[in-house]
Amino acid sequence: MEWVRYRRDRSYWIGQLIFPLVLVMVIGSGLNQVVSLPTGASYFSHLASGGIALLVASGGVGAGTSLMRERFTGLTRILLVSPVSATSIVLGKYLARLLVSFLMVTGLSVLFLIFSDLVISHIWAIALGIAVITSGFVALGIVLGSFLQSYESFRLFSSLITIPIYLLSSLFYPLETLPLLTRYLSWVNPFTYAVELLRFGFLGGHEISLAGTVSFLLLGGVTSLFVAVWFFRRGEGST
Repeated sequence: MEWVRYRRDRSYWIGQLIFPLVLVMVIGSGLNQVVSLPTGASYFSHLASGGIALLVASGGVGAGTSLMRERFTGLTRILLVSPVSATSIVLGKYLARLLVSFLMVTGLSVLFLIFSDLVISHIWAIALGIAVITSGFVALGIVLGSFLQSYESFRLFSSLITIPIYLLSSLFYPLETLPLLTRYLSWVNPFTYAVELLRFGFLGGHEISLAGTVSFLLLGGVTSLFVAVWFFRRGEGST
């Protein structure tokens, strides 16, 4: 059901792709000749890999919007009194969003591969990065969507949470170029590790231990889905 909704909404696909594409094309092209990175990569390719992470993350949070829509229409209660479990509902949303993320990243990556020096170095790291970013932000969307009572509140609180997460990561600049306080905050930001894994997949370089990053993200990805199921059950039980 979730996948059918995504498949039918063509404007959603276009809108999701346009923002990171414009971000990278405008800012990346403008600063590519100005910013010199210590990693040796061009700023355009650095921002392109970050833009792909942003695409996956921003789309994942939207799972909360669909959850609110289903709750307002009474569909969620119908599903919960049926043999379908809360775990199945959450996993269904996650898997549908994961498929959308893979398709969108494929399309965006093809464009960046054509028009920039972005390359694909380790496809397994890209796949794992997409999976864990999707799980974390789908979980965030479900947690918020389980309790908030309006779309306006959802947009406000999701922005208040996600914007600092994006800014306090290595999405825009390498960690070693950040001010000391920002760098410390980035190190405790899970999104930083996911961005680094994606960047390793595309550019082959990383600033944080790869083994530690993978272990941390695998644990975090699984945990976030358990948290999403728990909050979903609790939120629906209180409405």
